[in-house]
Amino acid sequence: MKIGFLVGGQLGSLKETVKWAYKNGFEALEVYSGPGSPLIDPDKILKNGVADVKDALKEADGRVIISCLTWCPNNMDPDLKVRRRNNEHVKKMIEAAVKLDVPVISTWIGRVPGTVEDNMKVYGEVWPPIVEYAEKYDVKIAIENCMGNIAYSPHIWERMFEIIPSKNLGLNFDPSHLVFQFIDYLQAVRCFGDKIYHVHCKDTEILRWKLSWMGYTGRGWWRFRIPGLGEIDWRRFITELQDQGYDYALSIEHEDPLYPGVEGFKKGLLIGRRHLAQFLP
Repeated sequence: MKIGFLVGGQLGSLKETVKWAYKNGFEALEVYSGPGSPLIDPDKILKNGVADVKDALKEADGRVIISCLTWCPNNMDPDLKVRRRNNEHVKKMIEAAVKLDVPVISTWIGRVPGTVEDNMKVYGEVWPPIVEYAEKYDVKIAIENCMGNIAYSPHIWERMFEIIPSKNLGLNFDPSHLVFQFIDYLQAVRCFGDKIYHVHCKDTEILRWKLSWMGYTGRGWWRFRIPGLGEIDWRRFITELQDQGYDYALSIEHEDPLYPGVEGFKKGLLIGRRHLAQFLP
């Protein structure tokens, strides 16, 4: 496995980011690739080619890879114009990934107002053409299991993969989003191991003194943390990934409020890397 991180320009240009990553022992970059991205903009890749990206990667002598292109909009936006624009950019990400030899892109399913079944109906209409596009180019789509979209729970993943049983559709698995739902993240890895195409390493801290006072319907009793500063047993999590045959990126997603700003971003990544590295062969 390769320890990396999700980045969207916090460390400067792509060349500066690669240089910092290499210097500090990281081996993979998950790069924000939404419209106008300062690091990898699919529109520019498709228009101008990959020379600039390849040049940036030379800063690491080939020892840092781009593990994933990531952009997480609402791909089922009720505004059909916005939905169509988002879907088209995801397709551009797929094409750009091919040109960059990146095997995975990550995004959100999205959501519409209503029940899970309401969402699954729209999903069954919106997503088959996108997945077919990924199949055409042999790129995997890894859906992040974030509460920001409908793909937040294993029982919903079952429905997703029943409706679209494609080997090109899987998960960007983030255990932190399961912790505050009281879902067993280790069992989720066991059940969906063959659908895990990329992994986010983000921790969740439960503030039990707040939880015991306001209950789970209250707010502010949990927060995201750097790996090692929350509830997740990273030794067992990584072991379970290994048991399921996963051998790709462990991408630190920094959303820790106690490490703000650029220096906090750097320090948090270094703390996370140090914690994860002790559990790798």
